[in-house]
Amino acid sequence: MTGDRSAAGRRPRRAGAVVWPIVIATAPTAAFQLPNLFVVPAVRVTLVAFGLVVLGAAVVAQVVRARRSDAARRAAEESAADVEREQSTAVRYAFTQIASRLVRFTELPRRERRSELPGFADRVAVALAFYLLPGVPDVRANVYQLSADLAALEPIGHGGAGDTAGVFRAGTPYGDRNLEWVLVGGAPRVVGDRTADVDVDQDLPDFEPRYTSYVAVVIRSDEFSFGMLTVDSPAPDAFSELDTKNVAMMASFLAVAFSLTYSFPDRDRRSRKGP
Repeated sequence: MTGDRSAAGRRPRRAGAVVWPIVIATAPTAAFQLPNLFVVPAVRVTLVAFGLVVLGAAVVAQVVRARRSDAARRAAEESAADVEREQSTAVRYAFTQIASRLVRFTELPRRERRSELPGFADRVAVALAFYLLPGVPDVRANVYQLSADLAALEPIGHGGAGDTAGVFRAGTPYGDRNLEWVLVGGAPRVVGDRTADVDVDQDLPDFEPRYTSYVAVVIRSDEFSFGMLTVDSPAPDAFSELDTKNVAMMASFLAVAFSLTYSFPDRDRRSRKGP
């Protein structure tokens, strides 16, 4: 019922937007043609005066409409500029905070970095969800670490809506797929609709994920994979190309933190090697 009322309210406005300019354009011409229909001088003079009044009213109406249009355009431009400034400030703040946190992380003794790594991962996930992707509906960010035996991806950082995601384990469809992709350092994944994803038909009967679209980036440094960073949303096609670049940039910060935390001897430097 509410939708019917709102639609009914929009129709008169749309009709007025079409009819009113036609009336303004034609009324002066019609008013000045009226004297030609009468022969009595007094009536003709009166109608000429009436035509001048109509012309003046039409001019005033056009000026008012033009000013209102200019005001609306300026308001829209100012609003867009404000949004752009706010987003720019949020992006600068997010990257500055993470960079500063990473600098402090490098100053920690190596023995303390492992315990501090989940906190840094949380900060990255929060920065993504609240500062870099504020326009994405119910966005959630998760940081996963590759287990020492390379058999699982375990969440160590979370930010945004929803609960922390579960563990991806070897021997399960999504576990095997993600582990293989992470270990070889695959390209970022951008999925606009998971129902069109390659292995969605392998979902378990009770598997009902909260997300529809997602972006996933491998956390990798110097041919070593440490885990993955993901962002997801219940909305389809929720992430833009710029969003994907921001996620990749945050993954690079995480790769530095992981590299500072875990050693990887030259003898173990293989493309499928984790921490």
